[in-house]
Amino acid sequence: MTRTYIIFFLLLIGCKSDKKEDYYSEEKNEIERIEFNLPNFEKWTESYSDESVKLYFDDLSVSDKMETVGVYLNNYTLAKKDSLDVLDFEDYAVFMINKNEQKWKLTGNDLERLFRVQKMKTGTINVDRLEALKKVYSDTTFLHSEKPIVIEEYRPNENILSALKLIKPYYDDHEIIVVYVYNLILINNHLVYGGYYLDLNGNESLEKAKEMNDIIMTKFLESNK
Repeated sequence: MTRTYIIFFLLLIGCKSDKKEDYYSEEKNEIERIEFNLPNFEKWTESYSDESVKLYFDDLSVSDKMETVGVYLNNYTLAKKDSLDVLDFEDYAVFMINKNEQKWKLTGNDLERLFRVQKMKTGTINVDRLEALKKVYSDTTFLHSEKPIVIEEYRPNENILSALKLIKPYYDDHEIIVVYVYNLILINNHLVYGGYYLDLNGNESLEKAKEMNDIIMTKFLESNK
């Protein structure tokens, strides 16, 4: 798990605009810090509230400004929570906030602009799905560990912008590729980052990642109206 979680974390802290007005807004929230509702549902269990899971994810933290607010594990993984340090698992979701961003009041109309700035700052590019699947294993120069590619951008909800991405966790291992769905979510005008992870296994894994991501992200949004 460490391989994908750290990449997700570094992507967030690297997406910073040089000018406040380019990225945020001119309005501020009346309440800067809000609490989030994190219910369990279907096969998913909110696990950051579990001390062993919390300690594990907190140990991965590399920035004081980023804060984990929720971790969703499937029940099979949760049953192995005492082996997280050796378990390289998939099929999980993470929710985080940047504490420095919570004062800025944002709307659903801001999400495309935010993502456009992030892509520009990180040099992330869009690649056709079929081309990506054809090259991701055969061409070792196609995907770089420090820079994912975007397969698709879409809106499962007016307050969620999702990007289906491929990432290479290790720069020297071209066999392990992860499907990563990156989400910008608005909860009461506050920006939340969501990430869902699944190992790549053909086009089917891309569709499954989208399906599972949309279930988790939409449930999170609905639970915080």
